[in-house]
This record gives sequence, structure tokens and C-alpha cells, in this order.
Amino acid sequence: MHVGPLGSTIHVLRADAGTIAELAVIDWTRSFRRVCLDPVGGLIVLMAPSRLHEDLSKILDDIVDIAASTLQGAVRGLRTSRLREPGAPPGTGMEPDSAFYIGGNALAYREALTKGEDAADAFFEKTPPDLVVEVEITSAARGKIARYADLGVRELWLFRPRDGEDNPELDFLALRPHAAPRPLPVSSLLGSLTPADVREAVNGMRRSVTRDERTAAVARIVRRRQHSSVRVREEDAPYAQDRGQESAP
Repeated sequence: MHVGPLGSTIHVLRADAGTIAELAVIDWTRSFRRVCLDPVGGLIVLMAPSRLHEDLSKILDDIVDIAASTLQGAVRGLRTSRLREPGAPPGTGMEPDSAFYIGGNALAYREALTKGEDAADAFFEKTPPDLVVEVEITSAARGKIARYADLGVRELWLFRPRDGEDNPELDFLALRPHAAPRPLPVSSLLGSLTPADVREAVNGMRRSVTRDERTAAVARIVRRRQHSSVRVREEDAPYAQDRGQESAP
């Protein structure tokens, strides 16, 4: 048993694929709110999240929803849906704190939903989320990151504690199958938002008590990032024009 950096109780076990498939028939959610049973990675993670874990999970879910709606025009949250390869044993899979389709995949998922739940399930089975958020991963469970990459997730937001402080730090990681995660200075999915932007939004939302205040805490940062991007393009334009004139015959 581990106590996570945010106070959650976490059990991390290793077992062979057959054993994990047999364990999947048990309803572990009666005792644990988060359950990962991954026969491919041989990983079992059972978590009883702390209050802080759940608070941050909900806040991050809201931040992605508001920011993606503004910047990409379409987002669909999948919350704690289990992610697994097609044909994996029932009840198994990776269960992130939050997962999202963004942009084109969100629109395609909505189209699948119009055709019925079977079509939506089929789309989900073959289409990994664009973004996954994990609020708390212990060193013993870091194998989950590689599994998200192998499943086809494009980007992972990972909260972790800073040395000597209770407040969490945030990393953006670009994922590719069978490759080490690559740190991102800005999100590749959400309009170049930085980890610092999202941390600021988290702090603002934790102090908010109404929906309007929560929305404003995120919208303010999104607008600032958009204005910053426009200013950079405008400042670069004369330089680009001068370069073009210099190279002209």
C-alpha cells in the first residue's frame, strides 16, 4: 500500500494477464473509487482518492472543458471511462482521472452517438482519447504512462507535488507508442496553453463558488494566451516582410 502525494490510498500489484482477467469479474469499485486492471502491462492499481485528489480532478475536468470549447470549438469529456485494446477482457483497462476527445474526434464521437449507443461504443473502442489527465501517480504506478502512450493517447497532463510543498506541479507530456514521453512547454491540443496557465486557472477555480466565477477564471487566461499569440504574430510580420524584400531580386 502507498499513500500518494495528495493523500490518496493506493495499492499497486503485479500479476499475469490470466490472473488479472479473472480478478476483473470482481466489483472492486465497492471498496475503491479508481480501479486499473491492465492485463497487457500486468498492472493492478486500486485507489481510494483523497479529498484533494477529487477536488483537483473535478477542477481539471472543468478547465479542459472550458478551454477546449473556446479554443477548439468541440470537446467531449469521457471522465473515468476505461481505456483498453479491442478484444481485451471485460472489466479490464486503464482508468484515468479524466479523458477527452478534442476537436475532430469530439465531433466524430457526437456523430456516432446519433447512430446509437452501439455505434458510440464502437467508436470509443477504436479511438483513443486525445488528452488524458492524471492527478496523482506514485512511482510504483508510473507504468500507466507508457500504457496510455501504447493505447494511442496523444497528450497527458500529470500533476505531481513540488519538493517541500503541498501544492501540486503540472507537467504536459507528448505521448507516442513505444517511446519515452516528451515534456511539452505548451499544450499541442489546447491553443498553446502552458502548465503555468493551467496552474493559475486551478488556483482561481479553487477560490470560486459560482459557475460564472469558475468560467471566468479559465476564460481570462485563455483570452490572455490568445492575445499573446496575436501579438507575437504581429511582431513577427514586419521581420518576415523585410526578409522577403531582401531576398527579392
